[in-house]
Amino acid sequence: MPSDSEAVDAKTDSAQEPLRLGDRFEILPSQAVPALDGIAGPAFGARSIRGRKVECFALICNGDIPPRTEVPTSLSTIDNPGLIRFLDQGVVPWGPDGHRRLAMVFERPLGRRLRTTLDTVLEPIPEDQIQRVVMQSLVPVLKELAGRGITHGGIRPTNLFLRDNNGAAGLALGECASVPPGIGQPAMFEPIERAMAEPAGRGPGSSADDLFAFAVTVLFLALGRNPAQELDDEALLSARIERGSYAALVGNARLPQSLVEPLRGLMIDDPKQRWGMNQLELWLSGRRLSPKQALPLKKASRPVEFAGQDIWHCRGLARMLVRNSGAAALLVDGGELDRWLRRGLLDDVMAEAVASAIEGPLAGGGKTFIDRVVTRVSIVLDSAAPIRYREKSVMPDGLAVALADAHLRRDGAQSLAEILAWQLPTFWVHAQPEFRADLVPVIQMGDAMRALLEKTGPGFGLERVLYEMNPYLRCLSPTVIEYHAITPGELLVALELAAGRRDRARDPFDRHVIAFIAARHKRFEDGVFVQLLTSGDPVRAVAAMLTILGDIQARFTVEPLPALCQWLCTLIEPAFTRFHNRPYRDVARKRVEKAAADGRLVDLLRCIDDPEAISKDVKGFAGARRQHKAIVAETEKLRGLISKPDEATESTGRQVAAVISSVVGILIGVVLGLMLMLK
Repeated sequence: MPSDSEAVDAKTDSAQEPLRLGDRFEILPSQAVPALDGIAGPAFGARSIRGRKVECFALICNGDIPPRTEVPTSLSTIDNPGLIRFLDQGVVPWGPDGHRRLAMVFERPLGRRLRTTLDTVLEPIPEDQIQRVVMQSLVPVLKELAGRGITHGGIRPTNLFLRDNNGAAGLALGECASVPPGIGQPAMFEPIERAMAEPAGRGPGSSADDLFAFAVTVLFLALGRNPAQELDDEALLSARIERGSYAALVGNARLPQSLVEPLRGLMIDDPKQRWGMNQLELWLSGRRLSPKQALPLKKASRPVEFAGQDIWHCRGLARMLVRNSGAAALLVDGGELDRWLRRGLLDDVMAEAVASAIEGPLAGGGKTFIDRVVTRVSIVLDSAAPIRYREKSVMPDGLAVALADAHLRRDGAQSLAEILAWQLPTFWVHAQPEFRADLVPVIQMGDAMRALLEKTGPGFGLERVLYEMNPYLRCLSPTVIEYHAITPGELLVALELAAGRRDRARDPFDRHVIAFIAARHKRFEDGVFVQLLTSGDPVRAVAAMLTILGDIQARFTVEPLPALCQWLCTLIEPAFTRFHNRPYRDVARKRVEKAAADGRLVDLLRCIDDPEAISKDVKGFAGARRQHKAIVAETEKLRGLISKPDEATESTGRQVAAVISSVVGILIGVVLGLMLMLK
């Protein structure tokens, strides 16, 4: 992941005028502020245009990372000097290509960033300043965030700022609204369980995770350097598992004696024993506490050999199993794992749990079967660790962001789908040693998403799961991904913009657009979406498109969409051919052209789906068919007579004689009648 100080490339027009963000702020694209660049994107100058004048800046999210859009409303109400204040957010046009970006405006810190990189070695901050400046500045804001149920997720030295030029006013935490917790956060600042997960799959976290990151940050500042600079993430994580986080990070460094107590308490790896906010506040008030010693991992009397290494405890073995599923399957099938658990670790309960995981509701074979068996075994061996399946490592409540990240990077989404399909989140919850009410939604989510995955038609599948799990995620269809559409109304505006491009798709609908609408606009039956991708009846498909988009335009009061209507007009031709009356086809085409120019999708639908016109055309065509049938019959009869002239002459003579005889008979009858009357 990029560091806070890395500038992220952004296409801007040097002559671009200030961009309005609502009615409160203007963003200045010509004023880049690289010192304030963030994980989500580059920083630019901004200014308030009404109300209280504040110094501010804007982060322009580049769209490569799922934004954290569920907490800004709560953050905007926090006015604490220990946190850079979130002011506003919105979507703005960015760059000459007409693309749109999410912009977030923050109050600008008056001082510099405390550390620009984690590798810089600086003078340690004195003990009294750590307590008087660092802790007194940051603990109150940590308490306020915890009280609101908000996890910061980005506490580290490179995300701290001086409140003024010389630091006399204290420190302020950097923003936490632009990326989800854990993304961009080095693993050393996360508890062991979260450090084992990929950054996008760490989940929302808790205030306890923030306190752990705060302790590592204090350790960093007290030493003046990165305490684990010589170790990569994997080596450091292994050391933390073996020795504990405090011992692994502090090592042989000499810490001020007064800081040993709070750092040891805040960095205990067992969440149940780790200090919380109450203990930290008691310590700050002068009360000295004795943090419990971290319990070491249960060690076996003999190691189990796996992948050429001797492993002594379950957590280490669980990590190794998922890296070599083939060898893991042999270890499990051969009974070596069961013997080690029972004889080496003396844990019959664990052995029975592993046996149950293997004999559970599994079916099939091949690599997928082996992978999910190994995953289930690893969950039993280390229930607090993430779900590790193939190349993915995610906490159950981190699946949503991990799935969005995988779609944005176009990598790993299938493995995440299989995690849901095989009900691994539910298995993880049941493997926990104690019932936790906060895990019930994980089971509910897993069941609901699995049901959506089982349906493969349009409006379902992995795309539908993506938008159901991420209600604030923009539509990721290649057609509109650069226009940042979060609501159905914004999707229509994005389609209108995309309609003017030369490289647009044949039609506006793909699986992402359909799934996005199905998740955000729950007003249609599944059958409507099924019609969208049917190749057998293009008229029904385009009618379904217009029905859905027209309803969205009406309900979200979207302005006229002439370009989108013209785009859809290219798909309407089959609707004309179903009318048998050729003059009416011309009339219908003219009506469609007028409706498209007006930009109203409902009017366009009425032109091709007019029940009265269709009924009249059907009746007229039926009458024409009857007339045609009668004419054909008469024609065939005449052709038959013409083909036999003698028979035709004889037949005609007979008919003429019969007629003449009838006329003569009538005349004789009339004469006789007159004669009788005259007598």
